Amino acid sequence: MDVLMIAHFTGGGRRPDDRFDTLAGILARRGAEVELVTSSFHHLSKKHRDPSDGETQLFVTTYVSEPAYRTNVSMRRLLSHRALGRNLKEYLRHRRVPDVVYCAVPSLEAAHAATEFAARNGVRLILDVQDLWPEAFELVLRPHWAGRSVLAPLRRTAERIYRAADSVVTVSETYSNRVAEARGDAAGVTTVYLGTDLQRFDSFGANRPTDDGYIELAYVGTLGHSYDLPTVFEALRILKRAGKRMRLHVMGTGPFETQWRGETADLLEEVIFYGRLEYPEMVARLRGCDIAVNPIVAGAAQSITNKIGDYAAAGLPVVNSQECPEYRDLLVAYGAGISCEPTAEAVAAALVELAQDRNLVERGMGSRRMAEERFDRAVTYERLGGVVLDAT
Repeated sequence: MDVLMIAHFTGGGRRPDDRFDTLAGILARRGAEVELVTSSFHHLSKKHRDPSDGETQLFVTTYVSEPAYRTNVSMRRLLSHRALGRNLKEYLRHRRVPDVVYCAVPSLEAAHAATEFAARNGVRLILDVQDLWPEAFELVLRPHWAGRSVLAPLRRTAERIYRAADSVVTVSETYSNRVAEARGDAAGVTTVYLGTDLQRFDSFGANRPTDDGYIELAYVGTLGHSYDLPTVFEALRILKRAGKRMRLHVMGTGPFETQWRGETADLLEEVIFYGRLEYPEMVARLRGCDIAVNPIVAGAAQSITNKIGDYAAAGLPVVNSQECPEYRDLLVAYGAGISCEPTAEAVAAALVELAQDRNLVERGMGSRRMAEERFDRAVTYERLGGVVLDAT
């Protein structure tokens, strides 16, 4: 079976924690001939890739040319994605017709090229919706009503792409509901969380900071517009003035890293920035912490993100300021944390409440149970592989 996978933002064969690398490997081990097509430009590092980085014995990785851009929300990025869409169309024009196309959304440009190719050749198309575009950008544009108006054409494009697919997988029930609304029916729409390879995750030991009386807090992920770390920083200032010793370990990078490092000069003991870590070190440091934080700004489109699976795998209780009902409901169902308003005072109070909770160990066990039941890729991604291989 010839499976063509298209994912604009992926590890390209070198990220065992990446959804598409993992799925491509599963399909290849089950006998499929897999090609993973992605961009020559790596979005996280803002650098062009070395083609040799994608070499793997399991599947072929193909890089399609995309111009560089420096910032996530910019005209240059928009033009870059358009160039990728054109170059992807040209590549597909010469590519043999596969048995099935499995395509990530976003970007819309790559997905549009994939839908045209699948329709022209009568090939079954499966979409994997990782994020809602343009909803993710509406938070950044001011005023919001004007942003929605400007982005309306992109919203219509996204809805046409959703309707064009034979079936759609999304990373959360929230996203599945949005796709089903656009398609006019929930048929053919399923949810598979991003998840974590628990067996691999558990192979890395914990790296516990020196015990100097601090409660160790963890944040893993992007340092960008949607993630409300400044509110956590202010919560730490409140706690510091109250004599509460809590320290935040920030693991990740993004457009605001330099700015936030500067803004926390008064919190040198309370905030440690690591930048982007290799996965084993990230897991070890995460497992060495006591509580995780999931701070997302009000109105953000995110629902079930990568970090949620990692927090659960580490068995960490969570202080969550994300508004998304889906994650709040999971925390309640598993007794795995506290949700609060996205204010510094509320976050500070939730951190103190959780740290002093006599059932903290049980909350951690609930978090781990959530990982085993909802986020274990050994189960969920194997099932996803079956969806792909049964598509023809």
